[in-house]
Amino acid sequence: MAASVGCLAFAATVAAVDAVDAAPWPSRPIRLIVPFATGTWVDVASRLLGAKLADALGQSVIIDNRPGASGNLASELVASSAPDGYTLLNGGVFITVLPAINAPHAVDPEAFTPITRLTTAPMLIVAHPSLHVSKLADLIALARREPGQIAYATSGVGTTPHLAAMLLSQRAGIDLLHIPYANTNAALRDVVAGEVRVMFTFLGTADAFLRSGALVPLAVTSATRDAAWPEIATVAEQGFPGYEVTTWSGLLAPSGLPPEIVDRLYRECARILELPEVRKKLLAMGNDPVGSTPEQFAAQIKADRLRWKEIATRANIRAE
Repeated sequence: MAASVGCLAFAATVAAVDAVDAAPWPSRPIRLIVPFATGTWVDVASRLLGAKLADALGQSVIIDNRPGASGNLASELVASSAPDGYTLLNGGVFITVLPAINAPHAVDPEAFTPITRLTTAPMLIVAHPSLHVSKLADLIALARREPGQIAYATSGVGTTPHLAAMLLSQRAGIDLLHIPYANTNAALRDVVAGEVRVMFTFLGTADAFLRSGALVPLAVTSATRDAAWPEIATVAEQGFPGYEVTTWSGLLAPSGLPPEIVDRLYRECARILELPEVRKKLLAMGNDPVGSTPEQFAAQIKADRLRWKEIATRANIRAE
Protein backbone atom coordinates (compact mmCIF):
# COMPACT_ATOMS: atom_id res chain seq x y z
CA MET A 1 0.00 0.00 0.00
CA ALA A 2 2.85 2.38 0.85
CA ALA A 3 4.37 1.73 -2.54
CA SER A 4 1.05 2.40 -4.21
CA VAL A 5 0.64 5.67 -2.35
CA GLY A 6 4.16 6.69 -3.36
CA CYS A 7 3.47 5.91 -6.99
CA LEU A 8 0.26 7.89 -6.87
CA ALA A 9 2.06 10.87 -5.32
CA PHE A 10 4.79 10.73 -7.96
CA ALA A 11 2.22 10.48 -10.73
CA ALA A 12 0.36 13.47 -9.31
CA THR A 13 3.57 15.51 -9.19
CA VAL A 14 4.44 14.66 -12.80
CA ALA A 15 0.91 15.51 -13.87
CA ALA A 16 1.13 18.86 -12.09
CA VAL A 17 4.45 19.68 -13.79
CA ASP A 18 3.06 18.67 -17.17
CA ALA A 19 0.02 20.85 -16.57
CA VAL A 20 2.24 23.85 -15.84
CA ASP A 21 4.34 23.19 -18.95
CA ALA A 22 1.21 22.88 -21.06
CA ALA A 23 -0.31 26.10 -19.72
CA PRO A 24 -0.53 29.06 -22.11
CA TRP A 25 2.60 31.22 -22.14
CA PRO A 26 3.45 32.92 -19.86
CA SER A 27 2.40 30.92 -16.84
CA ARG A 28 5.31 31.92 -14.56
CA PRO A 29 7.78 34.80 -14.12
CA ILE A 30 10.13 35.78 -16.97
CA ARG A 31 13.82 36.59 -16.51
CA LEU A 32 15.24 39.46 -18.55
CA ILE A 33 19.03 39.14 -18.54
CA VAL A 34 20.88 42.47 -18.66
CA PRO A 35 24.54 42.27 -19.73
CA PHE A 36 25.61 45.39 -17.83
CA ALA A 37 25.60 46.60 -14.25
CA THR A 38 22.75 48.18 -12.31
CA GLY A 39 22.37 51.88 -13.07
CA THR A 40 23.69 51.77 -16.64
CA TRP A 41 21.35 53.04 -19.35
CA VAL A 42 20.78 49.46 -20.56
CA ASP A 43 19.71 48.49 -17.06
CA VAL A 44 17.42 51.51 -16.69
CA ALA A 45 15.83 50.85 -20.08
CA SER A 46 15.42 47.16 -19.25
CA ARG A 47 13.60 47.95 -16.01
CA LEU A 48 11.34 50.38 -17.84
CA LEU A 49 10.50 47.76 -20.47
CA GLY A 50 10.22 44.96 -17.91
CA ALA A 51 7.64 46.80 -15.82
CA LYS A 52 5.47 47.48 -18.87
CA LEU A 53 5.84 43.91 -20.15
CA ALA A 54 4.80 42.54 -16.76
CA ASP A 55 1.60 44.57 -16.91
CA ALA A 56 0.89 43.39 -20.45
CA LEU A 57 1.67 39.70 -19.89
CA GLY A 58 0.25 39.27 -16.43
CA GLN A 59 3.52 37.83 -15.08
CA SER A 60 6.41 39.47 -13.29
CA VAL A 61 9.55 40.24 -15.31
CA ILE A 62 12.66 39.78 -13.18
CA ILE A 63 15.69 41.88 -14.16
CA ASP A 64 18.84 39.78 -13.79
CA ASN A 65 22.08 41.76 -14.20
CA ARG A 66 24.96 39.62 -15.48
CA PRO A 67 27.81 41.99 -16.40
CA GLY A 68 31.16 40.73 -17.61
CA ALA A 69 33.21 39.79 -20.68
CA SER A 70 31.80 42.71 -22.69
CA GLY A 71 28.32 41.22 -22.51
CA ASN A 72 29.35 37.67 -23.35
CA LEU A 73 28.53 36.23 -19.91
CA ALA A 74 24.92 37.22 -20.35
CA SER A 75 24.93 35.91 -23.92
CA GLU A 76 26.21 32.51 -22.81
CA LEU A 77 23.55 32.25 -20.12
CA VAL A 78 20.68 33.01 -22.49
CA ALA A 79 22.01 31.00 -25.44
CA SER A 80 22.21 27.89 -23.25
CA SER A 81 18.70 28.33 -21.80
CA ALA A 82 15.58 26.54 -22.93
CA PRO A 83 13.74 28.31 -25.80
CA ASP A 84 10.51 28.56 -23.83
CA GLY A 85 10.09 32.33 -23.49
CA TYR A 86 11.08 32.49 -19.84
CA THR A 87 14.70 33.64 -20.36
CA LEU A 88 15.30 36.71 -22.52
CA LEU A 89 18.30 38.95 -23.24
CA ASN A 90 18.46 42.69 -23.72
CA GLY A 91 21.35 42.33 -26.11
CA GLY A 92 23.29 44.86 -28.10
CA VAL A 93 25.82 45.39 -30.85
CA PHE A 94 28.31 43.33 -28.84
CA ILE A 95 26.70 40.09 -30.06
CA THR A 96 27.92 40.95 -33.58
CA VAL A 97 31.19 42.64 -32.58
CA LEU A 98 32.67 39.95 -30.30
CA PRO A 99 32.72 37.22 -32.97
CA ALA A 100 34.25 39.74 -35.40
CA ILE A 101 37.25 40.37 -33.14
CA ASN A 102 37.69 36.70 -32.22
CA ALA A 103 36.80 37.24 -28.57
CA PRO A 104 37.30 34.06 -26.52
CA HIS A 105 34.05 32.10 -26.17
CA ALA A 106 32.08 34.69 -28.17
CA VAL A 107 28.54 33.43 -28.67
CA ASP A 108 27.47 32.99 -32.29
CA PRO A 109 24.53 35.32 -33.08
CA GLU A 110 22.83 32.29 -34.64
CA ALA A 111 22.33 31.04 -31.07
CA PHE A 112 19.58 33.63 -30.61
CA THR A 113 16.06 34.24 -31.85
CA PRO A 114 15.76 37.96 -32.71
CA ILE A 115 12.52 39.48 -31.40
CA THR A 116 12.81 43.25 -31.85
CA ARG A 117 15.37 46.00 -31.90
CA LEU A 118 14.36 48.16 -28.97
CA THR A 119 16.51 51.27 -29.36
CA THR A 120 19.20 52.83 -31.47
CA ALA A 121 21.64 55.51 -30.40
CA PRO A 122 24.37 57.57 -32.06
CA MET A 123 27.81 58.00 -30.67
CA LEU A 124 29.61 61.24 -30.20
CA ILE A 125 33.16 62.40 -30.78
CA VAL A 126 34.14 64.87 -28.05
CA ALA A 127 37.28 66.73 -27.06
CA HIS A 128 38.58 68.42 -23.94
CA PRO A 129 38.65 72.24 -24.32
CA SER A 130 42.43 72.25 -23.80
CA LEU A 131 42.90 70.54 -27.18
CA HIS A 132 41.60 73.72 -28.86
CA VAL A 133 39.55 71.98 -31.55
CA SER A 134 35.95 72.90 -32.34
CA LYS A 135 35.08 70.66 -35.27
CA LEU A 136 36.07 67.31 -36.73
CA ALA A 137 38.31 68.86 -39.38
CA ASP A 138 40.43 70.44 -36.61
CA LEU A 139 40.97 67.06 -34.96
CA ILE A 140 41.88 65.40 -38.25
CA ALA A 141 44.34 68.17 -39.15
CA LEU A 142 45.97 67.86 -35.73
CA ALA A 143 46.20 64.07 -36.07
CA ARG A 144 47.90 64.44 -39.46
CA ARG A 145 50.48 66.81 -37.99
CA GLU A 146 51.10 64.49 -35.03
CA PRO A 147 50.52 60.91 -36.24
CA GLY A 148 50.09 58.40 -33.43
CA GLN A 149 50.25 61.12 -30.77
CA ILE A 150 46.62 62.19 -30.33
CA ALA A 151 45.07 59.82 -27.79
CA TYR A 152 41.40 58.95 -27.60
CA ALA A 153 39.50 57.02 -24.94
CA THR A 154 36.84 54.35 -25.36
CA SER A 155 35.11 51.85 -23.10
CA GLY A 156 37.35 49.04 -24.35
CA VAL A 157 38.96 47.15 -27.22
CA GLY A 158 36.43 45.98 -29.78
CA THR A 159 33.59 48.08 -28.43
CA THR A 160 31.38 50.02 -30.81
CA PRO A 161 33.14 53.33 -29.95
CA HIS A 162 36.50 51.69 -30.74
CA LEU A 163 35.23 50.42 -34.09
CA ALA A 164 33.71 53.83 -34.84
CA ALA A 165 37.12 55.41 -34.23
CA MET A 166 38.87 52.85 -36.41
CA LEU A 167 36.41 53.41 -39.24
CA LEU A 168 37.02 57.17 -39.07
CA SER A 169 40.79 56.60 -39.01
CA GLN A 170 40.52 54.40 -42.09
CA ARG A 171 38.35 56.90 -43.95
CA ALA A 172 40.44 59.96 -42.95
CA GLY A 173 43.85 58.30 -43.29
CA ILE A 174 44.95 59.23 -39.77
CA ASP A 175 46.63 57.39 -36.91
CA LEU A 176 45.12 58.00 -33.49
CA LEU A 177 46.37 56.44 -30.23
CA HIS A 178 43.72 54.24 -28.61
CA ILE A 179 43.46 54.28 -24.80
CA PRO A 180 40.93 51.57 -23.81
CA TYR A 181 39.23 51.69 -20.41
CA ALA A 182 37.37 49.07 -18.42
CA ASN A 183 34.11 51.00 -18.69
CA THR A 184 32.59 54.23 -20.00
CA ASN A 185 32.51 56.02 -16.63
CA ALA A 186 36.24 55.53 -16.02
CA ALA A 187 37.06 56.79 -19.51
CA LEU A 188 34.75 59.78 -19.20
CA ARG A 189 36.25 60.76 -15.87
CA ASP A 190 39.75 61.00 -17.34
CA VAL A 191 38.59 62.83 -20.45
CA VAL A 192 36.73 65.44 -18.41
CA ALA A 193 39.89 65.85 -16.31
CA GLY A 194 41.97 66.32 -19.48
CA GLU A 195 44.13 63.22 -18.91
CA VAL A 196 43.00 61.97 -22.34
CA ARG A 197 41.62 64.71 -24.55
CA VAL A 198 39.43 62.91 -27.10
CA MET A 199 36.70 60.35 -26.62
CA PHE A 200 34.29 58.31 -28.71
CA THR A 201 31.30 57.70 -26.48
CA PHE A 202 27.52 57.58 -26.27
CA LEU A 203 25.50 60.76 -26.47
CA GLY A 204 23.52 60.08 -23.31
CA THR A 205 26.62 59.70 -21.16
CA ALA A 206 28.21 62.95 -22.35
CA ASP A 207 25.11 65.14 -22.34
CA ALA A 208 25.67 66.88 -18.99
CA PHE A 209 29.34 67.58 -19.78
CA LEU A 210 28.41 69.12 -23.12
CA ARG A 211 25.89 71.41 -21.46
CA SER A 212 28.41 72.53 -18.83
CA GLY A 213 31.15 73.14 -21.40
CA ALA A 214 33.43 70.53 -19.87
CA LEU A 215 33.56 68.77 -23.25
CA VAL A 216 33.44 70.09 -26.81
CA PRO A 217 31.27 68.17 -29.32
CA LEU A 218 32.95 67.51 -32.67
CA ALA A 219 30.53 65.19 -34.47
CA VAL A 220 27.78 62.60 -34.11
CA THR A 221 28.25 59.24 -35.79
CA SER A 222 24.68 58.69 -36.99
CA ALA A 223 23.49 59.32 -40.57
CA THR A 224 21.41 62.29 -39.43
CA ARG A 225 21.78 64.87 -36.68
CA ASP A 226 20.41 64.04 -33.26
CA ALA A 227 17.14 65.76 -32.35
CA ALA A 228 18.42 66.69 -28.88
CA TRP A 229 21.61 68.29 -30.29
CA PRO A 230 20.72 69.50 -33.81
CA GLU A 231 23.68 71.88 -33.87
CA ILE A 232 26.21 69.00 -33.83
CA ALA A 233 27.05 67.99 -37.41
CA THR A 234 27.41 64.37 -38.43
CA VAL A 235 30.69 62.80 -39.50
CA ALA A 236 29.14 62.30 -42.94
CA GLU A 237 28.39 66.02 -43.25
CA GLN A 238 31.97 66.87 -42.37
CA GLY A 239 33.58 65.26 -45.37
CA PHE A 240 32.89 61.52 -45.01
CA PRO A 241 29.69 60.66 -46.87
CA GLY A 242 28.20 57.29 -45.97
CA TYR A 243 29.88 57.18 -42.56
CA GLU A 244 27.41 55.87 -40.00
CA VAL A 245 27.96 54.00 -36.74
CA THR A 246 25.21 53.59 -34.17
CA THR A 247 24.67 51.25 -31.28
CA TRP A 248 21.47 49.40 -30.46
CA SER A 249 19.74 47.32 -27.84
CA GLY A 250 17.37 44.53 -28.73
CA LEU A 251 15.30 41.73 -27.25
CA LEU A 252 16.65 38.25 -27.96
CA ALA A 253 15.77 34.72 -26.88
CA PRO A 254 17.48 31.35 -27.25
CA SER A 255 17.33 29.92 -30.76
CA GLY A 256 14.17 27.92 -31.41
CA LEU A 257 11.69 30.13 -29.57
CA PRO A 258 8.18 29.23 -30.84
CA PRO A 259 6.88 31.74 -33.44
CA GLU A 260 3.74 32.53 -31.44
CA ILE A 261 5.85 33.67 -28.46
CA VAL A 262 8.13 35.70 -30.76
CA ASP A 263 5.09 37.42 -32.24
CA ARG A 264 3.51 38.16 -28.86
CA LEU A 265 6.71 39.65 -27.46
CA TYR A 266 7.36 41.70 -30.59
CA ARG A 267 3.85 43.17 -30.63
CA GLU A 268 3.90 44.02 -26.93
CA CYS A 269 7.34 45.65 -27.15
CA ALA A 270 6.40 47.65 -30.25
CA ARG A 271 3.30 48.92 -28.45
CA ILE A 272 5.23 49.77 -25.29
CA LEU A 273 7.86 51.72 -27.25
CA GLU A 274 5.10 53.94 -28.64
CA LEU A 275 3.87 54.95 -25.18
CA PRO A 276 4.62 58.69 -24.65
CA GLU A 277 6.12 58.21 -21.18
CA VAL A 278 8.41 55.42 -22.42
CA ARG A 279 9.55 57.38 -25.46
CA LYS A 280 10.25 60.43 -23.31
CA LYS A 281 12.45 58.49 -20.89
CA LEU A 282 14.38 56.69 -23.61
CA LEU A 283 14.99 59.87 -25.59
CA ALA A 284 16.24 61.58 -22.43
CA MET A 285 18.90 58.85 -22.21
CA GLY A 286 20.00 59.48 -25.80
CA ASN A 287 18.16 56.48 -27.25
CA ASP A 288 15.64 56.45 -30.09
CA PRO A 289 12.84 53.87 -29.68
CA VAL A 290 12.62 51.46 -32.64
CA GLY A 291 10.38 48.39 -32.32
CA SER A 292 11.48 46.66 -35.56
CA THR A 293 9.93 43.39 -36.71
CA PRO A 294 11.78 40.14 -35.95
CA GLU A 295 12.69 39.87 -39.65
CA GLN A 296 14.08 43.40 -39.75
CA PHE A 297 16.05 42.77 -36.57
CA ALA A 298 17.51 39.53 -37.95
CA ALA A 299 18.61 41.38 -41.10
CA GLN A 300 20.27 44.09 -38.99
CA ILE A 301 22.21 41.50 -36.99
CA LYS A 302 23.40 39.79 -40.18
CA ALA A 303 24.50 43.09 -41.76
CA ASP A 304 26.29 44.24 -38.59
CA ARG A 305 28.15 40.97 -38.29
CA LEU A 306 29.57 41.28 -41.80
CA ARG A 307 30.39 44.97 -41.41
CA TRP A 308 32.25 44.66 -38.12
CA LYS A 309 34.20 41.67 -39.41
CA GLU A 310 35.42 43.73 -42.36
CA ILE A 311 36.36 46.74 -40.21
CA ALA A 312 38.08 44.62 -37.54
CA THR A 313 40.05 42.66 -40.15
CA ARG A 314 41.27 45.80 -41.95
CA ALA A 315 42.30 47.43 -38.65
CA ASN A 316 43.71 44.19 -37.20
CA ILE A 317 41.52 44.52 -34.10
CA ARG A 318 41.52 41.40 -31.95
CA ALA A 319 40.28 40.75 -28.43
CA GLU A 320 42.96 41.09 -25.77
